[in-house]
Amino acid sequence: MLKILVAEDDRNLAHYYEMLLSQWNCEIVVERTGTDAIRRAATFRPDVALLGVVMPEMGGVEAGIKLLEICPGTKIVLVTESVPPKTLEQLAAQGYRFATLPAPFNCEELHAAVFGTLKPKL
Repeated sequence: MLKILVAEDDRNLAHYYEMLLSQWNCEIVVERTGTDAIRRAATFRPDVALLGVVMPEMGGVEAGIKLLEICPGTKIVLVTESVPPKTLEQLAAQGYRFATLPAPFNCEELHAAVFGTLKPKL
């Protein structure tokens, strides 16, 4: 069972994540801030972290970097309307390979971001 840590301050979007990911037999934990996601990662040890780029206290990019210090093998997926290519280039130059999920997205795009290119089984 894939363990997914979601950091999303929008309750409707967090509910959407929970609904779809639970149908795909994932273990899901939702936190409302990047700071809370980092605290939870230490004990939850996620396989994938879905992080909103803009959140209170700490954004997804900073949270992703800190999360990788705790759980180096975690796949980080930044969810946003856009991540500037320069930001992704700078992260890559530092050795961070973050995936992005452009918002708005559909269930197939979410599935691909989490699992790869497999089709969702609903």
